[in-house]
Amino acid sequence: MGKVEKMRRALMRSNTRLLLSGVLVFQLLAMALVAFKDETVSVQALVLAAALPLATLMVVNLMGKLWPVDRAILILVLLLVSIGIITLSGIARSEVTPRTQAIYAVAGLVAMFAGAAFVRAWKSWKKFAVPLAVLCLLALASPWVLGSWYQGARNWITIIPDVLTVQPSEFMKPVLVVVLAAGFANRPRFVRCLPAIGFAAACCAILLSERDLGAVLLYFLTTVFMYYAATSNALLTLAGLGMGCVAAVIAYHAFPYVQDRIAIWINPWSDPQDTGYQLVQALIAIGSGGLFGMGLGLGSPTNIPLYHSDFIFASMAEEFGLIFAVCVLAVYAIIVLRGLIVAMNARTSFHSLTAFGLVVLLGLQTMLIVGGNTKLLPLTGVTLPLISAGGSSLVSTMLSMGLLLGISSMNAEDEARDIEQLALKEEVSL
Repeated sequence: MGKVEKMRRALMRSNTRLLLSGVLVFQLLAMALVAFKDETVSVQALVLAAALPLATLMVVNLMGKLWPVDRAILILVLLLVSIGIITLSGIARSEVTPRTQAIYAVAGLVAMFAGAAFVRAWKSWKKFAVPLAVLCLLALASPWVLGSWYQGARNWITIIPDVLTVQPSEFMKPVLVVVLAAGFANRPRFVRCLPAIGFAAACCAILLSERDLGAVLLYFLTTVFMYYAATSNALLTLAGLGMGCVAAVIAYHAFPYVQDRIAIWINPWSDPQDTGYQLVQALIAIGSGGLFGMGLGLGSPTNIPLYHSDFIFASMAEEFGLIFAVCVLAVYAIIVLRGLIVAMNARTSFHSLTAFGLVVLLGLQTMLIVGGNTKLLPLTGVTLPLISAGGSSLVSTMLSMGLLLGISSMNAEDEARDIEQLALKEEVSL
């Protein structure tokens, strides 16, 4: 390792040291508050109060020693994961939920390291595009064989009855991005992009048949944004968005529950005891929290159906307050912005499009779920990335962030080599 690279790593560490210290203090104090909020001390919360900061410190140091990753993205991702565990510890009436989420987080850390290592080692990515596309389509179709209907959709498969269920559409999100990046890389002409577009259309068709409309929207919008980033073809991009609007109108007339969601989005108080109950309770929770929140464990988030998954943003706003909730959204925005910088600094079209697609997917999913919780958008049934309860979403998102971190490390190494070569040329010229 050259002197310039060593100096660069030292500078990166110093710039993020304060951020890391703040995250560690927040994790410790928040979990300690959960542990002592009742007369009976929660042993599980005490364990997590020690485990969260320790795990964060170990992961940041280990990944920093392995690769020159973007430490700010890494620390902020771990912060969001810890906010999810802390929020679930404060609102869950069962001791199983926070512990289960922590186990999923460990699996997510493994996936994140694997994603970073994979994207760094994956040199000949073109030959893997077709097998990954076939795998994605088979995985998305698997609920028709192994799954069952749940809340109007057939998008889950059971691995171990009453113990482990998996949502294939979540795990296939990073696969979708990688396949699209492979299909769009260095191919600005529309005809050459058709195979990748056809693959995305097939994914959306399968998800639509399973009535997983939230995933359909995410897959579709991610494809459109990635196509525009790859080609800069505004006309065809607008045409694609227009076709999506037509499909949305058809879905509205074809599926009665879509009509119900639009109706309660327009006026949830028209049926506050039935179809509008979730949204009404979410709005009441956000309003009850005010600016500074009611305190961990002091609100009534369990009045909201799916308070731990689809409506965890409303639960978090009630307990932590609106200021904290806005700060969480700022964390997502910073990750997206730094991810876009990673995309712009990438040396290959494939890595640039992959990084772009990953952060666009994260931003879109965050926007859809927060908009649904606050009545800015219709409810879509997606989860808040890295925070909502559930292993499929958490592990999949951490895998995506691992891919992004791997690309950021490659950018840093490329830049360090450029600096060393420039310094060497200057020495020779002198």
